[in-house]
Order: sequence, then C-alpha cells, then structure tokens
Amino acid sequence: MPATKTLPQCAEDAIESAIDEAADEDPVVLWWDDGGYLRDIVQEVSHSLGCEFHAAEQTPLELRADAPRDRTVWYVPQAHSDDVDWFKDVENTGGVVEAHIGKLAARCFENDRIQAASIRTAYEDAGEGDREQVAKTLFQELNGEGGLPTLQGLQTKIVLDGHEDPVQFVLEHGAENLPDETGDLLQIRDLLVDNGVAAVDGVTDEDVLVERTRRWGVAEWLVEEGLDPSLLDAEYRPESSSGLGISRPELQSLLSKVDPERAEELAHVYLDPDAQFWHDILRSYDDPWELADCPVDASLEHELWNEWLQAFHDGEYETCTTRAATRYQRLETTYGDVPWTSVWNQAVEVAKLAHELETWEERGDTTDVVDLYGDVDDGTWQIDNAVFNLIISGEPEHGLPEEHPATASLDDLRTSLTESRYLDYLSDLGDLVVDQIEAGSPFVGENYAHQFFDQEQEHLQSGQSVALFIVDALRFDLAHELAESVRRELPSLEVDETAWVGTLPSDTEFGKAALTPGSKFSFNIELDDGELVPERNGREITNYQREKMLKDDGWSYIMQSEDDESGWSNTRVAYYWNDLDKAGEKELTDFEALFSDRIEKISDIICEKLDQGEWDRAYILADHGFVSLPQSIDLDGIYPPDEAEQVTRRWVAGTDIDEDAPGVLLDENTHLGYLDDDTKISVLADPIQRFRNQGIPDARFYHGGVLPQEFVLNFVTITQE
Repeated sequence: MPATKTLPQCAEDAIESAIDEAADEDPVVLWWDDGGYLRDIVQEVSHSLGCEFHAAEQTPLELRADAPRDRTVWYVPQAHSDDVDWFKDVENTGGVVEAHIGKLAARCFENDRIQAASIRTAYEDAGEGDREQVAKTLFQELNGEGGLPTLQGLQTKIVLDGHEDPVQFVLEHGAENLPDETGDLLQIRDLLVDNGVAAVDGVTDEDVLVERTRRWGVAEWLVEEGLDPSLLDAEYRPESSSGLGISRPELQSLLSKVDPERAEELAHVYLDPDAQFWHDILRSYDDPWELADCPVDASLEHELWNEWLQAFHDGEYETCTTRAATRYQRLETTYGDVPWTSVWNQAVEVAKLAHELETWEERGDTTDVVDLYGDVDDGTWQIDNAVFNLIISGEPEHGLPEEHPATASLDDLRTSLTESRYLDYLSDLGDLVVDQIEAGSPFVGENYAHQFFDQEQEHLQSGQSVALFIVDALRFDLAHELAESVRRELPSLEVDETAWVGTLPSDTEFGKAALTPGSKFSFNIELDDGELVPERNGREITNYQREKMLKDDGWSYIMQSEDDESGWSNTRVAYYWNDLDKAGEKELTDFEALFSDRIEKISDIICEKLDQGEWDRAYILADHGFVSLPQSIDLDGIYPPDEAEQVTRRWVAGTDIDEDAPGVLLDENTHLGYLDDDTKISVLADPIQRFRNQGIPDARFYHGGVLPQEFVLNFVTITQE
C-alpha cells in the first residue's frame, strides 16, 4: 500500500487543523517534536501558511521572550511534558501539535493506519544511535522527492538502515550487519521469503539465513546462464519473472551497483574456496564453460580453470585464448582488478604465446628471415612481444587462495614457455639466419639502416621541420608499442612502420654511427690496430664527432639525460634516448618491468614534443634491438679462435678468421655494403653461447649477436596527414 501524502503535506494538515480549532483568530500553534527532526519541514510549511516561525534553541522558555502578535508557530525540539505549565494559555487559546517524525510519517499512510503504526513504533523503540538513521530514512522517503514509497518498502528500509532490497542487503552485507533484535531478524527473514527466497523459510539463525540466501542468489545466476533448474533443490529454484522489462539475477544487479572497493571485497565472498555453493552439481557438469558468464561460485571457477588447463595441454590454444578472454572480461567487469581477474588475463597471454610458438614456421618463407620476423602485421616479432607481456604480468596466482588450481599450474606454464619453448624458437631462428647468410647475399632487396638518410634525403633537405627520436636498444615490438601510443594520443598524425636491417654486429657504436644524418655520407666498418671501428667518409665516428657533425649540419643535438629545452625550437632536432640499453645491461633482475616503464616515459616525451611543435615529419629510429633470455638459464662459454684480434662476448673480429670459427662469418662475400674487404667478423647466433672474455655476464640482456631480434628494426615515420 503506497503512501498518500508527504511529510510536508501532513505537517500542513496538522497546523491548519490546530489553527481552525483555536479560540483566537491569530493563534499560536505549539509543535512538540520529540527528537527535533522536523524543524525544516515545520518552518517551511509555517511560512507557506503565512505564519511566523520561532524555534526554541536551548529551552522552551525562550519562546516567552518574544510575544507573538500574528499567527505564529512555536517549535520545540523535544517531547511534551506535563510538568511544563508555561504554555497553558497557548493550550487554551491556540493549538498544540504533538508529533515527532515517526508519528507524522504514519499519518502519510491514510489508507492503512493500523499497519502504519509500525513506523511510529520503529522510531520510538529505536536506540539513541539508531533513531537518527530511522529519521533520516523517513525524511528521505517521504519528503516528496522521487515519488511516494509503499508501506512495505518503507518498513524494509527502516529495518535495513535505508536499504530497500532485503535480498541484496543480505547478499552484500552478510551476518555481521544483520540486526541484533530477534524481531527485526525475523522481519528480514519474512521479507526475504516474500521476495522469493523460499530457502530461508523458518530460519531463525542469522548465519544460516545468510548462507542460504547467498546460495539461492548464486543458483539464480547459474540458472540465468543456462543451468537446468531441476538439478537444484526445490527451495533454491528461482521463480520465473512475470514482470515487464529486463529482469536480471539479484546478485548480478547488486554487483553492477557497488563501487570498485566493495566489489573487490565481494570477490573474496563469492570466489573464496569456502564459497563453493553448488560444488556437487558443478564438479560433474558436462561443460562448465556453458556457465562461464556466472562469476559467483568458487566451484565453477575451479572447474573452468581445470577444463582450460586440459584444453591447453591438448594444444587447443586458440580455444584457450578465447575462453580465458571471456572469463577475464566477465570477472573484470564484475570485480575489477582482483587476483582472479589477473590470473585469467595472464592465461590469455600464456595461450597466445603457446599458439605463436606452435605456428611461427607457418607464417611465410623461412628462408627470408627479415620478412619472417619483421612483417609489421604478422611477423614473429609478436612472439617476443608475447614473452615480454607474459613476464611483466608477474605471478598473479600468488594473490589467490592456495586451493585455487592456478596456484599449482600457472607457474609451470610460464616456465615451460619462456625457459624452454621460447629458447628452442630462438635457437631455430638463429639457425635460419646462419643458413641465409651462408647461402650468399643474406638480405637482398632489404632496407639497410646505414642507407636510411640517403633514402630520406628529399625530406631532410627540403626545409621541412624534422625531429629524430633515436632510441638505443629499441626492439621491434617496443617500437610498435611506441607507434601505437602515438596513434592513440595524436590520431591526426599519419604513423607508418617499416622493417629495416640494422648494422651487424648489433652494437651501439656501429648502429648509432650508421644512423648519423648528413648531406654526405659513406659508412663502413674496418679493423684499425686490431679494433673494429665505424667510419664515416673515412673518419672514425665517436660520440663527440657525431655530435659535432650534427651541429655543423644544422641539427640540435639533445641527450635524454640533459635538460635542454631550448634545442627543441630548432627546425631539425636529433633526440637520443639511451635509457633502455642502460636498463638492460645494468638492471637485469627485473628489466622487463623496467622497460615497460621506460617505454611509457619515452612515449610521453615523443607525444608531448609532437603535440607542442608543428613538425612536418618525425622518425623513431633504433640502433639495435636485444634478446630477452629466460630468467633461469645455463650459458655455454666457448673459446674464441686464435686468429681473433678483437674479442667480445658475442662476436670476434680479425683479418684471418675462417669459416670454422664459432657462429656465422661476415666478410666481403656477404655483401653487406659496409665491411672493409679485409675485415672478417664471426657473430654468434646461438642465444645461450658467449665467447669467454673475462667471464660471461649479461645473461638475460643479449645483444651483439645475429638473431633477428637484434638487427631487424622497426623504423617509425610520423607525418601530418
């Protein structure tokens, strides 16, 4: 039965009746309000009826200090007392209203006065702390804003401290928030039964009431996702909805409303191993993935993981990717960033990587390593990206309860992929590079990095403004991440990615020397007194000489470590970022995560400079890449040939090195275009080999060899559309 009037309307009726029954034509109406929660309503109604309003702030006697001349409402925020005779004349000549908010609220239900008396009783019987909450609920529901409540709905909110849905209240708050009074608990129980939770009928224990209500709520959601109701006990079978519009399970409705912090707390309620509400049914269910959109039973969660794991071991990686993504999206939407969500997110990466490693040889002509690895859309660089993403996603299963099956299986999957299968892939890829080099001209028709500025000469000499971002150790997949970041942040720019062959061996001193712009440029590498050195136009290129050449040619030369904002005002800027290489070589314990952070930083810098300046063209270039080796690996230390004049960990150089030297021989027969005729370099292709030279350090961050991850580079060109 809905209310028929609001609190202001009932207050108006009370004052008008008191005026009509008064002996004086301009009477004083005395309103006693036990609790003082009606002041604003009485004051507003008094003014609307043309009455003055005076309230007692400390004691009712204050009102006697200012005798009224016109119609006046005296408001006293306390209960009436027979011991007070200060207002006998008012009682004789004026009018008296004795109504607190509970009594006035009961008057709002004219058509059900008997049942409405419970509202008055609820206010009067409430303890001092609870009375304010009851008053607040009555005021919010009956002030006239948002329509009028039903009597049952208002009674529910009073019992549940303002909550209107008894089912959702119990589903969310549990036993610790239920009332202590037995009568209130039984009233909540009866409200639950009235709302379809037959399983609590007759229950008098609060813990049992909560457990059965939550079990009922999970059953309702499972049925919504396709569970046959006949599998459930009769009292847990949800009633068919006969209402109009969209109806969804109570738990689903609840979880769609709570804030992220509360949702995280509820994940520990509904996915905790102790919350296996329908274990007997779900453990033998034919296909639990039919119910994967239900995120509220630990038994279902465990069955889904076990089924997913079996499909993974069966090699059904695409199915695993799809299913893990589905479960991740459901849990992320429901609970946000919680361990259960993170585990499924990593399961997506695990399945993707397994599929990539399984199928990489099917991507194209394996005799063309540059195309195989460096195809922007479908190259095997994506394997390195998948390994990178998998490692930086950490060990999310550590946040799960020990009983979750992922705690016993996920680490083994990561280890198998990153420390075994990925290593096999790197070894096979190295063999392909060796075969291609030994077959003759290794990279015919490819773009060579040392020719980049010759090919871009038109844009560099045309008077256009140009920005170069030369990032040390920017592997193909990381360059792609930067390109994607620019696309997202600055969609008005055109961003193109192209594969280029970097300088071998893939060390910084050779790669950066090859990427030095200038109007005249001839690049070569030769032995000088037993040391391999890069030269430009016959002169060795050092860091100092590179900076001088750039400045002499009209470029601003800016290092990432320097605070040189003024240099960006030039129309030609070369910006050097060395932090990736430093992180790889000096911070090997967690360098994937460090790289992730640094890529974000360089992305912010690039987007900021592109957005602030009106650049006609910008380039993101790299001198070399790197190989990210497994965290636990045994390296094979080998001895360099006797003929080697210069020895590093990954390559040796000399004039008399022969084809029997470890690795693959680079000489004039490889037609790279920059090796001196007398210079020979033997470069390692096996990722776990090192030439012995004062130990074998840098176990995880590998560069200087001849794997595609190091010398197949992704050059990004950015132009105004």
